Amino acid sequence: KNNKAFGSDFVLGFVGFTAASTNKACDIYAAVGENVPLPFNYEGLTKSYTLRWTHNSTIIFARAQNRVRHGKPEDINATGSLLLKSVNLQSSGTYLASLMHANNTPATNWTGQLCVMEKVPKPRLSYSCGTNVVKLNCEVSKPEGLVFSWTHDKKILPSETRQTVSISLSNIKEGSNFFCSVENKVSKESSETVRPTCTAPMLCFKSKTVLGVLAGGAGLILILLVVIIVLCLLYRRAKTSMRLSDRVEFK
Repeated sequence: KNNKAFGSDFVLGFVGFTAASTNKACDIYAAVGENVPLPFNYEGLTKSYTLRWTHNSTIIFARAQNRVRHGKPEDINATGSLLLKSVNLQSSGTYLASLMHANNTPATNWTGQLCVMEKVPKPRLSYSCGTNVVKLNCEVSKPEGLVFSWTHDKKILPSETRQTVSISLSNIKEGSNFFCSVENKVSKESSETVRPTCTAPMLCFKSKTVLGVLAGGAGLILILLVVIIVLCLLYRRAKTSMRLSDRVEFK
């Protein structure tokens, strides 16, 4: 019997190594504290089968001929799925289910990568007033890897996916509100709604219009100066000519 058990473990270990080595991407995401069922659905599973689950090559459940050698009977359902209770970050890794017939020949196996993540915290939205813009900042601890989104007056801003955004005051009506959201693969949280109170500079015209008028005024002044200089030169030349003609007549 011992040699038989050893042979089963050897075959199962080989199958586990082969399947686990081919899967590295996350197949299942879960939040810390959740109960996670690992799907292994083998219809017709009976007590005569040998079932083993491993986590990163460590046996966490083993049952042979209706005898549980690792884990608890209630960890497995009727089709062989494994229930992980209250997972933590250390629960991440490669899980492998191996099933053997009563004659120690492989029946089937399943492997998957579980990624356990912390839930995102609730963000805090702050703002500051700039020149013709309002700057919004979605404050959250550990922002790396999080996805940011922004909502303005119940409409999502699809082009804004950064943690900080600048919105032109010309696009903000009185009473407009904003909130930001952060999410990862396992959770999503939104900030409280904020209504910015920034005001635009008190100008009758837009800045481009004012600059255009100033530029036009400067050009007009330059033209007037040129005209005055030309008239002065003409006047001095005419006055000089009159003096020369007076001298000729006096002689």
